[in-house]
Amino acid sequence: MHRFHAWMTAQPSLRIATIGLRVLLAVAFVPSGLVKIQGQPFTTLPETDPVGHFFAGFFSADGYYRFIGVAQWVAAALLLVPRTATLGAALYLPIIVNIFAITLAIGPAFAFTRVITGGMLLCNLYLLLWDWDRWCSILPSHASTRHGDVPTAIGFLLAGLLGLSGITGVHMARLRDEPFGVPLAMLVVGIGLGMTMLIRGYRRAAAAKQ
Repeated sequence: MHRFHAWMTAQPSLRIATIGLRVLLAVAFVPSGLVKIQGQPFTTLPETDPVGHFFAGFFSADGYYRFIGVAQWVAAALLLVPRTATLGAALYLPIIVNIFAITLAIGPAFAFTRVITGGMLLCNLYLLLWDWDRWCSILPSHASTRHGDVPTAIGFLLAGLLGLSGITGVHMARLRDEPFGVPLAMLVVGIGLGMTMLIRGYRRAAAAKQ
């Protein structure tokens, strides 16, 4: 993979094409993001239409609607600047994945739009691949001990689930005037497991420091 990436990034034609893709993806987000930032409806289709019905609900969430527009503009701006292009491609990904998922979920109503958003997603993935060498340091094969180990993470996860279930169970039992012995026991076990994982994680971190 590293050899292929080195060959790919050394090709002048691919370098030019990559710049073009970055600009095209950025430009695609400018008008759609501006509409959201200004708080204007994205479409004039009636709510009887599946697309119109979806965007009517989306538009009603004013704060979130504008937030998505700002996120699109930020991603576009980062893509246009060479020094921040990698970060821009990373921010672009969750946005375009959601857009593509929406066009698929609503189905035939989006028609050819699904092809366009799918193509944008593929281009975004290409840009992430273009910076493969920059992502290698955070991929699992190069994991650092600073993130702990898998057993500790799983232990914290189980502790959190037990604790949350216990708290919810105790609260519901109180409201329903039911026995809360089982949920209370789950809460105690969750706290105990969490403390155990905390001590384990601290000891491993201290040992790694030495």
